[in-house]
Amino acid sequence: MIVRYADDFVLGFSDLEDAKRVFKVLPKRFEKYGLRIHPEKTKLIDLAGTGKGEERSFDFLGFTHYLGKSRKGYKVLKRKTSRKKFTGALRRMAWIKRNRNMRAVDLIAKVNIKLRGYYNYYGITFNFNGIRRYYLEVFKLLFKWLNRRGGRSKTGTTSTIY
Repeated sequence: MIVRYADDFVLGFSDLEDAKRVFKVLPKRFEKYGLRIHPEKTKLIDLAGTGKGEERSFDFLGFTHYLGKSRKGYKVLKRKTSRKKFTGALRRMAWIKRNRNMRAVDLIAKVNIKLRGYYNYYGITFNFNGIRRYYLEVFKLLFKWLNRRGGRSKTGTTSTIY
């Protein structure tokens, strides 16, 4: 399989020998067209990784790709939100603190727009836990900063933001 986005791509092989053969020939093939492969970004990863200390996952397009098992026990390539993108998305939600003086209805409406954008990109098969974790962290942020606006303190029950 091949996944390509702009000038980046990932090649997937079921046979390690095929992967090694392509890995060896690929730089020569690229040179033919005046292209070079970035040596730091290019690596051969065995996701089944039987040796200790081997990489067993890789990040691409904001997802960490790793080998897991399906419900029926088959090996499946799974994806979850990469740690770097998750923390970056949470940092970008810091605007809640700066805008906590907005009417609560308007603030929640803006938060929902941002949540929907996040869900649309990261809402893929096997990433439910990442989506849920992001929702809960944003909920905590919203609760924290809305609760500091003065007046009576609210309780910390988890309800749905719509």
